[in-house]
Amino acid sequence: MKHAIKTMLSVLAVLGILLTGAGCDYVLNERTFFKTMTNMLAFPSSYMGSTIELDCFVYELTDVESGEEYTLGVRKCSSGVGCTCGNDTIIGFILDYDGAIPAAKNQSEDTNDKAWIHIAGKLESETPETIAIAAYTDGVPNGQTEYIQMFRFLVSSLTAIEDYSSLAYYVTD
Repeated sequence: MKHAIKTMLSVLAVLGILLTGAGCDYVLNERTFFKTMTNMLAFPSSYMGSTIELDCFVYELTDVESGEEYTLGVRKCSSGVGCTCGNDTIIGFILDYDGAIPAAKNQSEDTNDKAWIHIAGKLESETPETIAIAAYTDGVPNGQTEYIQMFRFLVSSLTAIEDYSSLAYYVTD
């Protein structure tokens, strides 16, 4: 009987934790960015309605097939979400913001000197958009096309980060 009560209490505790996690807010940092973004791509409905905050840098990208231009908030990662090329890539969000977004800076260089921003907002949809990009091997275009997936992010607040010395453009965890 004691065992059954303990089991029931354990089940109720787990259910309580799971239910309170729905619709919670997420603050992404160097330690949580990559894993959260990977999880978000696999389970987008878990993040719908949640406020998400993160520090990222501005990246401008043109789809090589459609010509559509995107302004993104990203970090650079090794074999990032949605990339099957095995090389470093960017992961993040397509920014949907009514205000001014700083212009991208040094986006193709391996430097922390980028246009850093702090953003907060929500996913627009559970379905990520697919963007065709030029594929690279060892930093050189190889003539092929890769496809990355990013969610459109409804930005509710955006602040430029002047002192980004504590931020890493490249995250691996």
